[in-house]
Amino acid sequence: MGKGSVGKGSVGKGMGKLVAVLVAFLVVVAGMWGTIAALGWSPQLGLDLRGGVSITLVPAAGQAIDDEVLDQTVQIIRQRVDGLGVAEPEIARQGDTVLVQLPGVTDREQAEQVIGRTAQLQFRRVVEIIPPDDPAYADAGDACGQEVLVGPPPEDAEVVLCEGDVGEDGQALAPEERLKYRLGTVDLGGSDVTDAAAALDQGLGTQWLVNLELDGQGAQAFAAVTAELACEPPGAATRQFAVVLDGVVESAPTMSDNVVCGTGITGGSAVITTGGEDEARELALVLRTGALPIQLEFATSQSVSPTLGSASLTAGLQAGFIGLVLVALYLLALYRGIGLAAIAELAAFGAMVYGLIIVLGNTVGFTLTLAGIAGIIVSIGIAADSSIIYRERYRDEIRAGRTVRTAADAAFTSAFRTNLTGNTVSFLAAGVLYILAVGPVRGFAFTLGLSTLIDTLLFATFTRSLFGLIARSPKLATSRLMGLRADVVTPTLVDDAPAQPERSERGSGDASRVDRGANR
Repeated sequence: MGKGSVGKGSVGKGMGKLVAVLVAFLVVVAGMWGTIAALGWSPQLGLDLRGGVSITLVPAAGQAIDDEVLDQTVQIIRQRVDGLGVAEPEIARQGDTVLVQLPGVTDREQAEQVIGRTAQLQFRRVVEIIPPDDPAYADAGDACGQEVLVGPPPEDAEVVLCEGDVGEDGQALAPEERLKYRLGTVDLGGSDVTDAAAALDQGLGTQWLVNLELDGQGAQAFAAVTAELACEPPGAATRQFAVVLDGVVESAPTMSDNVVCGTGITGGSAVITTGGEDEARELALVLRTGALPIQLEFATSQSVSPTLGSASLTAGLQAGFIGLVLVALYLLALYRGIGLAAIAELAAFGAMVYGLIIVLGNTVGFTLTLAGIAGIIVSIGIAADSSIIYRERYRDEIRAGRTVRTAADAAFTSAFRTNLTGNTVSFLAAGVLYILAVGPVRGFAFTLGLSTLIDTLLFATFTRSLFGLIARSPKLATSRLMGLRADVVTPTLVDDAPAQPERSERGSGDASRVDRGANR
């Protein structure tokens, strides 16, 4: 065997390695999709594709806020949303604004009630109850829920308008018929509550309650207050203990005659009477997660129709499919046979990207948004660009006098450096965008970065192996299949040392230069 040549054994060994890499890649992809099919997984769609509720909250005016308070607010809202059972919500800060995205939620009013409620809980003694026919009623404040002073109240006593009182027949009272309460100081607060759970009153069977568990300090304070209230005359307003939530008296239960004066209610438990089951569960949730440190106002609140989301998803998928078809046709027209290999590479790229999006959605909670689909569509161009770079490098190597096999190997080395450099820049840009951006833009950055990583991995494994096997096959490595003119090269599996094209005055064309170089 002449110097600089490679025997058939080396060729066979090289093909075996390429086959092994290609098979391993296909096994991984098949295993991923087999798992997806077996578990019945599907992509987790975001708000713009699935429909749902989008809420923007801003702090009410006149409040002292800082980053710590806002971060605490976001954390409490996240706990409340988790309690609603919303799949893959997105809660994020944009400066002083809190953006809440709730995919799949259809009841916007319920979402607003749970998320935006401050849930400042207070337990306060009732000093006096002001009925609607009392002359002092009109002076007690006009706005429901507003705390105002009334007449010459006792020291630190305040009045709270009760929003949810009911008459003796159980019917809700009109605003002008509701009772107003003159209340004493705060004896217990929401910070004393360790747990809250909605339950059906076992005695009435139709009344829903919220059972509260108090911490040690709260239990002692509750026992001390109820011990004093039990000493008040039966039927007196001062025997009642008001439960105030966000400035509204939710209930004002009277001490039972069974409560012993001077002993009170021990055990660290309390009860709030509510309306229906939904109200009880929502109240228990907001009390369990704690009060918001600041009062929030709704800047925007809108519902996204599932039909509109489905139309957006269909449009995005159609755009991606059309892009793939156009790129495939271009590659086929430009590179003929090896264009088919490029199409196979794009198909493998799509299978990897879409499969990983499904896996990530069902394992770590990644949601696919319309912006994410845009990132995938952009990445199609990145993947196609990698294929084009490889094939153009390959053509350059053939024109430089290499055989098909050595041209394929040399072209990969050069093209991979270019691929790695370009994809590194794209990945870093996507990473910076993901860190700095919020909302849907992060979805674009994530899918773009993920697709860039997959493209590099695919190029180093699937693309190299597939193209290398074609170049090493006598039946496949024909000039027409490899996208070359028939007079450019006659492929061979025996790889001589790369030759430099000779120059002659009369020149005999590319084919003669390659032949002389190969026979040197």
